[in-house]
Amino acid sequence: MFLKNKKFSFILILLLTDCITFMLSFVVAFYLRFYVFPVDVVYSFSQYLKISLVLLPVWILFINFFIGYKLAYISKFDLFIKILKTSIAFIIFILALIFIIKNDTSRLLIFLMWINLIIFTLLLRYILKKIIAYFIYKLNIRNNLLVIGNKVRKYKKIFNNSYINKVFYYPYELDDKNIENLKTLSLKKQIREIIIINYSIKDSQFLSLCDWAVINNVDIKIIPNETQMAKDKVELDDTLGIPIVLLVANPVYDFEYFLKRILDIVLSLIILIVSSPVFLIIAIAIKIESKGPVIFKHLRLGFNEKEFYCYKFRSMYENANKNLKNLIQNSIEQNEAFLKLEDDSRVTKIGKFIRKYSLDELPQLINVLKGEMSLVGPRPIVRLELEQIKKIYHNYSYRKMFKVLPGITGLWQVSGRSLLSDEKRLELEIYYVDNWSLSFDIRILIKTVFVVLFHKGAY
Repeated sequence: MFLKNKKFSFILILLLTDCITFMLSFVVAFYLRFYVFPVDVVYSFSQYLKISLVLLPVWILFINFFIGYKLAYISKFDLFIKILKTSIAFIIFILALIFIIKNDTSRLLIFLMWINLIIFTLLLRYILKKIIAYFIYKLNIRNNLLVIGNKVRKYKKIFNNSYINKVFYYPYELDDKNIENLKTLSLKKQIREIIIINYSIKDSQFLSLCDWAVINNVDIKIIPNETQMAKDKVELDDTLGIPIVLLVANPVYDFEYFLKRILDIVLSLIILIVSSPVFLIIAIAIKIESKGPVIFKHLRLGFNEKEFYCYKFRSMYENANKNLKNLIQNSIEQNEAFLKLEDDSRVTKIGKFIRKYSLDELPQLINVLKGEMSLVGPRPIVRLELEQIKKIYHNYSYRKMFKVLPGITGLWQVSGRSLLSDEKRLELEIYYVDNWSLSFDIRILIKTVFVVLFHKGAY
């Protein structure tokens, strides 16, 4: 009861912590900019302080929109991603404001403050979480939560993963026989939240249960079924005058996807600049070993099945496509969706090496900058492979692959690549689209580094 009534106090503490974080970030950034990296021009601290105080409420609004003020479990990695998104959006807002009002604010100060906001917000929120968790546990004021349903075992890991909840389980489907037992148990254990996994009671009984919950200050929550959870995003739509569950078909056109595009451009430019000597060495090696162009262009299917030229370092002998008919015929005969050959005689010695470490795909960074590809996404396929997929798999799920930009790396590549079956590959590509998030992309990028180093499933 204490936790429910004092929730506002915790939110206030969190709000105060974010205010302290913002001002601390500003002070440290100002010190670094004008004392560690001094300039001839003298800038007034009081002037910058006034600006920071004006921007403080804006930062709080951004925090509220991207992270939120609520006591809920969130992993350190997910918190980092949320803070990263919030800080990037906030800095873009500041830069746009500076451009509009034509202010001469130090750009280095803004950059340093951005770094500080990420570090201090993550650090102070994590420390605050530990302090709150300690006091909640020591004072025994955790939120008593009851999970009911015949599939509670499936959700035990999720509901145990919270420092504010004391969880009880009732492993039976809610029906007219045990509804009174549920009420008795809830009152006995002082339950504040009831989470229903599945139920088979009449509407009138359910409404009666809701009325009982209101009177006894108990929140009732219902976990959506598998059909609803199959979608990446579920929204409540009331445009028809009544609340309706809306299953969003393709939730990848929001601000987070805009940040994904920025990440694509920035990382691609960095990798291109850093790896330029590698580009030169590979180009020379390809030219020395065999005749033909350094870069191989191949038609692939991208967003909305639109064809584009995918760039790769040439890893085969010139005119290797003349021997492609045998590979195609073999794939058709074996009922395979994707063209693949482990020991391909068309591949050069240099080609085998750059394929082994996925260096042949470096030129696809150009595709990323052109907006034809992303760093992470489903693997771009050729038209023939699409026809094979249509022939073998008689459903429309595969079309989801073309609702996002194809990627240089992806869930399939970090999960075994060519070692996986065609069906598993397709399943992973669809899973990626359905469960896309910026944090998911970053996890895949990190895993890609290790996959490339150990070249698992590459040929």
